[in-house]
Amino acid sequence: MIHIKESFGTLQVSDNLSLSINGSSLTPTYRTLEDLIPVLYNIESVRDMPRSTPLYTMYRGFALERHLIIFKNKRVRFDITIMADIRLGKELNKTLGHYHPLAENSLSYPEVYQVLHGEATYLLQKKIENEILDFAVAKVKAGEAILIPPGYGHVTVNSGGGLLVMANLVSDSFQSIYDDYIKNRGAAYYLLTDGSMVPNPNYGPLPAPRYLSKRFPISKDLYSDFISCPSCFDFLNRPSLVAGHPSNL
Repeated sequence: MIHIKESFGTLQVSDNLSLSINGSSLTPTYRTLEDLIPVLYNIESVRDMPRSTPLYTMYRGFALERHLIIFKNKRVRFDITIMADIRLGKELNKTLGHYHPLAENSLSYPEVYQVLHGEATYLLQKKIENEILDFAVAKVKAGEAILIPPGYGHVTVNSGGGLLVMANLVSDSFQSIYDDYIKNRGAAYYLLTDGSMVPNPNYGPLPAPRYLSKRFPISKDLYSDFISCPSCFDFLNRPSLVAGHPSNL
């Protein structure tokens, strides 16, 4: 059991990926090995694992009761994701990967993630039609946050050698788009357990990965920063406001 103290309460995280906050259990949405099969580097390498193996759980739309109206008025959602420390053959555990739809001025919705426990490696890619224009990698430690800018799809990899717990703030006005990652069998590069980045042959010519050092500035945690200044996160629904942000890619 892991205990994490945040501004909104104490998180209790168990090895089975369940979560309670301030003693109250939350209801998860599960992603299993069956869900990730379409985006794996090597399906044969996991053939002996049960397809029902849980890889990560998502707890969407959490808020303390007194703050619900703030999230509703700003059309913003606060989520928590817990990822198992498990190997998928030669790959580290990862999310399915998705893009966001357009919000305004041909810009897609951005998102902000904060690592609460463990370490995450975010794989970000920008494309026009089927051409990948940019591929960026960010290794984010506990307490740090990262902005997913407009136009970037993203995969999260659990690279910390233990449970990964992360939170995110995102608009509640859209549904994520998974089709492109499924069609291409994953991101443009696979991150393997030895740290190597292997190009995905289902894409065309790829730019070399670039590694990011920029982080999204937070004073305490995403939740308290949002509650303290909801208008500071208006860019989540108006991505044109992201332009010039110091944490932009």
